[in-house]
Amino acid sequence: MILILVTLLCGVPVAAAAYEARAAGYQCAISQQVPAEAVLELGATGTYSVWPVGLECRYVSADGTELIVSPGWFTTGLAIEGLMALLGLFVLTALVMV
Repeated sequence: MILILVTLLCGVPVAAAAYEARAAGYQCAISQQVPAEAVLELGATGTYSVWPVGLECRYVSADGTELIVSPGWFTTGLAIEGLMALLGLFVLTALVMV
């Protein structure tokens, strides 16, 4: 029961990251993590990154330099914990079935 709860709790941020990536450019444009030197009028693009899990945003500075804001490792850590909990649940279920 605890493993199921851990899996569900760890899956929520991962699902939120995937949901956020639906409109990646918009999410990057309104993000709180926009670098100070970024010029939003030049555009903001975003892609969903699978390692680390989350939204990766790209901005352009006034001198033309591309600025990349990568997702943090927190969501990736939760995804790994969720997978480990699922694996533990699978192993325990297999042991009980034997």
